[in-house]
Amino acid sequence: MRTLSAMMWALVALGLASGCLSEQRFMTPEGGGPWALAVDDTTPPYLESEDATLYLVEQRIELELREPTEDEVAEMMNVGGAQVPYATLPFVRRDDYHVQLDWTLSNLSESTVQAAVVVNGFNEFHEYSPQATIVDDELVIDFSGWEREIRLGPMERRSGTIREEELDEVAVDLATVVNGAPNPNQIVYFENQSSTDRRSQMYIPDVVPALTGVRLGLRTNANSPVVLEVTVRIRDERRVLVQGADEPWVLPVPELVAPADLAPPPMAP
Repeated sequence: MRTLSAMMWALVALGLASGCLSEQRFMTPEGGGPWALAVDDTTPPYLESEDATLYLVEQRIELELREPTEDEVAEMMNVGGAQVPYATLPFVRRDDYHVQLDWTLSNLSESTVQAAVVVNGFNEFHEYSPQATIVDDELVIDFSGWEREIRLGPMERRSGTIREEELDEVAVDLATVVNGAPNPNQIVYFENQSSTDRRSQMYIPDVVPALTGVRLGLRTNANSPVVLEVTVRIRDERRVLVQGADEPWVLPVPELVAPADLAPPPMAP
């Protein structure tokens, strides 16, 4: 019996861990390396009041999908009786591939910094865009699809992983809020899970689109030098990602949706 190569054993281990044999791919920016964004002393404030200042830098990452076949286009047009908030069905659905983000946050200053790693998702139809506003001189920030506040000591570095199931929750939450859920901030809050939260379950559409990309964010309360680096890994179950030299499908530009746009109007007195 021939022995498997080290790479094949790695793929077997990955398949066993996920319950199936599927190859994990890395997606890198042009030139290779991780995706990176930073705040420093040249970064302008995103929003400021007399008592607080918010700095926010973002980076959009779009997945490269192949063009749908004629049969797949016909299937997209066949909405039938599916309860969805879209004119067509999506080309890619939540289980077609699985995305994982590995992040490293580094404080390059000699002072303590409060920073947040922020991720919002988009699909073929919509892109979630939480807002920050000033109310009575205080900053009020909408919840993102995924976020973690981190206190970094001088020259400290932290790392973590946004797991596949967490990004799947981002996809479900996005589909849920555009399907009429009355409180978007409650839906996307990271401790509320759609699978167990009865407030959101009735608004989950019959078909949930896959995320076709994410918008990374680095948010801080000071313009001290902080760097966020992210590695993107994907398991392509349906082989819908671009292979080799194939040209990627040019997706429609998703509609930006903010919590204020989705919340129901206040009731008349």
